[in-house]
Amino acid sequence: MYVTLFSNMQYVFVRLLILQWSLITCYVASQTADDVKNLTTTLYKSAEYSKKVRPLKDQNEAVVVGTDLILDAIIDFNEREENLKISGSLFLTWTDEFLQWNTTDYGGLEHLLLPQNDIWRPGVRLHNSFRPFIGLGSSDLLLRVSSSGDVSWQPYQIFEATCEVDITYFPFDTQECPLKFSSWSYSTDQVKLIGGSYVEYVEGRKGILLNQFDNARWSMENTTAGESEDGFVIYKMTLKRKSTFYVLHMIIPIVLLSFLNVLTFALPISSGERASYAIIVFLSLVVFLTIVASEIPKNSDTIPVISVYITAIITLSTTNVITSLLESRLACRDKCTNSIGSGYRKLYRLACICQCKCDEKSDPQTELDWKDVVTALDYFLFWLFCALTCVATVVWFVIANGRQSK
Repeated sequence: MYVTLFSNMQYVFVRLLILQWSLITCYVASQTADDVKNLTTTLYKSAEYSKKVRPLKDQNEAVVVGTDLILDAIIDFNEREENLKISGSLFLTWTDEFLQWNTTDYGGLEHLLLPQNDIWRPGVRLHNSFRPFIGLGSSDLLLRVSSSGDVSWQPYQIFEATCEVDITYFPFDTQECPLKFSSWSYSTDQVKLIGGSYVEYVEGRKGILLNQFDNARWSMENTTAGESEDGFVIYKMTLKRKSTFYVLHMIIPIVLLSFLNVLTFALPISSGERASYAIIVFLSLVVFLTIVASEIPKNSDTIPVISVYITAIITLSTTNVITSLLESRLACRDKCTNSIGSGYRKLYRLACICQCKCDEKSDPQTELDWKDVVTALDYFLFWLFCALTCVATVVWFVIANGRQSK
């Protein structure tokens, strides 16, 4: 008896599985091309759908459009022209109350793909565009419409936006670049844009969705999304420059040149090469200042700290050249026609004391040569210029590292 009951239950269970499979198969198979044709005919001919009318039965309300920016790559960031060029897509969603249907009337058809030019769109544009206006998407792009009227549109685009560049801490700078989107054909009372809704749902924050983002010059620090009072959706990207290239090819050579500038006073005045050496170092610093100027925008509002540093070193180098020429003139004097004054003698004795060495020339009664005076001047000028160069370099590095820590 128990065996027969178990066999009957097993038979009933198998039949239920076959019946469920048959229902599912029939349900899927019922979605035919005729259902799609009938639906589109009903929407566009019978219901007389018009893309010129906002998709609300109550025209006093505003169409709520959710926007999400999906970033693929930064193509170019031109600081000189203050232009940011990125590639990505703007994901837009809204509800069209005139594109709704009963799925049971059309074989369970729940979604429909329609050309973008056949239905109403919110007319979103990039407000701070660097180039003339170009409409989003293309005529070949399809939109996804659900039976409840929910429309999804994801046009892929290359966006070029203007971006105010702050070059104060170049090359350890961090740039904040906004992308402002608005509806160019409708007012805020007719179309309301909301930013970062999908990213907030997925990641718990409002920002930009990064799709395998990677760039050799910039790293993404942070992204934000929000709405302004005047109806704009603003996406902000905080980009930090990767400074390794500039440290190796610009900063280290500049610092080394600044200390080569000090070594001018270590070169004997009798060699006759001091002035030419100082001029060569001066010209090298000017070349690096030109390189820095070529990498940054021509902006008088903000001045890079590195430019101030190079200018300070160039000022020291100019003083170095002038001092070298004056010392060359001083070393050519004849002590018979131009006697050495008491001030120069005191300077020489002080140099001997600082160097912890005394000779017969340190005696006030002993006659000195002008070259000895120049040697004493070189001693003090060497340490003076070395101290000024070290102070300028340390101050610049402290400012740069303070910016990086922030």
